Order: sequence, then C-alpha cells, then structure tokens
Amino acid sequence: MLDELKGKAAEILNNEKVKETVDKAKDFINSEEGKAKLEEAKEKAEKFVEEKTHGKGIFGFGAKD
Repeated sequence: MLDELKGKAAEILNNEKVKETVDKAKDFINSEEGKAKLEEAKEKAEKFVEEKTHGKGIFGFGAKD
C-alpha cells in the first residue's frame, strides 16, 4: 500500500499541470502581493490562536512576547 501511495505521489509530482501550478504559486508567494497576503494570514492566525488559548499560544507555554 505504501509503495502504491509513493507511486501515486511521484505520478502527481511529474504531472505538467501540477508543476505549472506549483511554479505559479511560488511566483505569487515571492511577489510583493503574495508576501503581504502571507503576512496578513499569519497575523490573523496568530490572533485567532491567541484568542482561543487566552494568550497562552498553541503549546500553552505563556503569552507571546
């Protein structure tokens, strides 16, 4: 079963459409707009975690500095 999954994963990774999509995603991530969107998502995720954990963070070790 594991070998079948490895084979499928290799098949997907070698697909030209997948390669093109990954390249487009990399280009977007490295663009100014992409960096801004990632920073915005990071801030929203941090705020969400802080609210849900009452400031203790994901692992519960205390408030973020």
